[in-house]
Amino acid sequence: MSELRDLLAVILFILAVAVVILVPPLSETPLRAILGFPLIFFVPGYVFVEALFPEREELTGIERLTLGIGLSICIAVFIGFGLNYTPWGIRPGSILLALAGFTLVFTAISAVRRMRCRVGEEIHRPEEEGAL
Repeated sequence: MSELRDLLAVILFILAVAVVILVPPLSETPLRAILGFPLIFFVPGYVFVEALFPEREELTGIERLTLGIGLSICIAVFIGFGLNYTPWGIRPGSILLALAGFTLVFTAISAVRRMRCRVGEEIHRPEEEGAL
């Protein structure tokens, strides 16, 4: 479970952002912008990178950070393009729903891929092959 802490933090963050954006007294505070920026500029890309590269050795922390930021911007732009052609348009609620949905789907994919990598490591341990 410790290897999934960051993904659990993402889920809690999405819930906190949803409360702040959807609850009227909180939605008029600067907290909306403070929590909204990471939702748009980091979190979707981070979970997308985690889904693509579930093993920690594949990328360094700075590579994950930069890819997360870059991909988040791309994801937000494409979601915005898609929302523009829906009846809901580009509104705070529709943006929140689309970004949160994307993020939660890829959080689940990331968790499954990480668990499969861990199970694969437990079944096949290369360090045990050479030891007699």
